[in-house]
Amino acid sequence: MTSPGYVLLDPGSDLRPMPDVAWHPSMVDYGRHDAYRGLTQDADLKTRLSAATIFAAGMAKLLLKRAIRYEMIPYDTRRDHSARGRVRFLGAALRNMAAGTMRKRHASSVVSEDGTRLDQHGVMVVAVPDERVTQLEQVSAPQFAALAARRGQSNGKRAFEESRGQASRAEAQALFVQIETLLRDAGVMAASDAYLGRPAQLIDVNPQINDVSDSFWRDIFPDISADQLPATAYCHRDASGGDLKAIIYLSDVGERNGPFSYVLGSNRMRISRLDDLICEANDSNGLGATEPKARKKFAALPARLRQKGAFGNDLTPDSPISADINAGLWAIQAPKGSIVLFDTKGIHRGGMVVEGERRVITCVIG
Repeated sequence: MTSPGYVLLDPGSDLRPMPDVAWHPSMVDYGRHDAYRGLTQDADLKTRLSAATIFAAGMAKLLLKRAIRYEMIPYDTRRDHSARGRVRFLGAALRNMAAGTMRKRHASSVVSEDGTRLDQHGVMVVAVPDERVTQLEQVSAPQFAALAARRGQSNGKRAFEESRGQASRAEAQALFVQIETLLRDAGVMAASDAYLGRPAQLIDVNPQINDVSDSFWRDIFPDISADQLPATAYCHRDASGGDLKAIIYLSDVGERNGPFSYVLGSNRMRISRLDDLICEANDSNGLGATEPKARKKFAALPARLRQKGAFGNDLTPDSPISADINAGLWAIQAPKGSIVLFDTKGIHRGGMVVEGERRVITCVIG
């Protein structure tokens, strides 16, 4: 439960949680999609073999990451390439393999109010007292200053990763302690424990800055003119091991400041383990991108393998799931200091800033 002074925020009553939906490889009909149709028909043998090779290599790497639960290994361990660091990494990987896959509990075993909310919607939002926000701003200031300097001036083609930093626990211990305390007091860790069915921990801390100069979410099909973006643009499921994330707003976020959006109930979408891995592989190996070169190779894959976690860009307005997404998409407008906890396997999208600047800290919880 949350401590006094913390307030749980609810989605509007006009939103309709996603109904019981099963993922299927034909969710997007690439054979009829304007940006893919000709490519699926014209792929030659060389392109098909190249695409299959990229997919196979990506899948092999992904299976290894899933076996060692790579996302659950802290950043400081992942980045240390010294001999001692490699031993620490191997130890963490072997412990994760011995522990096996840790799946979340069923809804019936989630007993806390906050955990139930997370299980039903896939997302929960907590507003934080002002004094706690001020403390977090002060301790995170060096991280944001370094990130702002690294971002520099946009050339109109800034990639997503240029807007996100990576904090080291060893170098920013005070920041990690501050965030861990805040997440406990806000009830986020208790809700995570209940949802995952095991003790959760803070894994990664990523400061992020976005403003109107970021274009990564606008440039969907750079070679194809379009009057407007699809309503589901940038909607996706993460290519991750099923962890949770907590986004801490460090600026007020209104309609035009890039509110994070989540499709209520999409965490309950049924998907086979194989299809989930195929989606993750294509998101990780580059074939899930939408520029011409990536689309050409993606279209050359066998139809069964043409699946993405980042599928929202490819949905057409007449798609049944497009209507379900739009009906349940909660654009979370909230004051500075609000914490958004969500299941990364539900459908969501980052904020699309069209005015001002948005600062957040994204935390991986596993």
